[in-house]
Amino acid sequence: MNASTILNHRALGHRDSTYAMLLQLVATDRLPECLTALQQMVTTPRVGCWRDVRGFIRHFEQHGGNVCAAAPLIAGCVRMTNAAIRLDWFCGTRSWAAKWVPREPKCRGSPLLQWYYDALAADMFPSAPDSNRRYRKLIAALTPPPSPSLGLTQLVKRALLPTAHALAINAAFMHYKHAHAHHQTVVPALSLAHSMGPGHNNCLHAGIGVALLLLPPNGRMITFSSHAQWHQMNDSGDFVSNVRYLFETARAPTNGLNANLDAVHKLAVGHKLAVGHKLAHDDPLLVISDMEHDDNNDDKGNHADSGTRFWNVSFPNRLF
Repeated sequence: MNASTILNHRALGHRDSTYAMLLQLVATDRLPECLTALQQMVTTPRVGCWRDVRGFIRHFEQHGGNVCAAAPLIAGCVRMTNAAIRLDWFCGTRSWAAKWVPREPKCRGSPLLQWYYDALAADMFPSAPDSNRRYRKLIAALTPPPSPSLGLTQLVKRALLPTAHALAINAAFMHYKHAHAHHQTVVPALSLAHSMGPGHNNCLHAGIGVALLLLPPNGRMITFSSHAQWHQMNDSGDFVSNVRYLFETARAPTNGLNANLDAVHKLAVGHKLAVGHKLAHDDPLLVISDMEHDDNNDDKGNHADSGTRFWNVSFPNRLF
């Protein structure tokens, strides 16, 4: 077992089992390798974060780590943490290392975390009688403010960035999806007409977000402009890939200026007939577009028998 194996394991999201691997290094008298792997874990993008330092200390305490190794382990964690905090303070930047230093109330009931905090303060402010208080003020000043949770449209925009962190964005989307759970299944039909494109009040981004939020378990949805077509999407947990796929589909030269609702219904009816079913009342189409007639009852009446519903993404108050 080497550092590369441990880092790859952590990058896959396996936190507790990664800590167990680090603990195994300590148990076999390989503490320097453990500290090196831990430092690489918290400083390598898309692998771990500074939370892993206190997380591993807590794991060490809870799972009977070698008592003789506790002192050098704490000393090593203090060195890497305060080195990052000093650099952030010098550069005038917010510090993720400071964010994940355990606050004093959190240390209650954990002698090892209390030891870690006291050692951090003593190392930063040696010989100061109020080192704990001064350290508390320092990390509070350097800690980034809590970021507001991203809305659906913002998640879509983040997914399209070349530097998108897919694992984090996918996790944020699934959290959003669970928080806005819908119990009735619909078949999204997303308009890709010209007016939905970039520069039109984020309509395309909002529409993609709504379509993926309401994607049925089978992953099937429709896009349409002058013509309509079915798409088989990835699992809903692969949000970033699905967003990019739909955005590329919107750029296809086959998409026209208008939005042909008749094409959507003909495609849906043809599919149902092909598999031996009628359009079910509890499985309606959800037409997602920016078109004003989507909220016009006269136009809706043309498709009332199909159970079609409409979502106008040009109305900000209609967005999640």
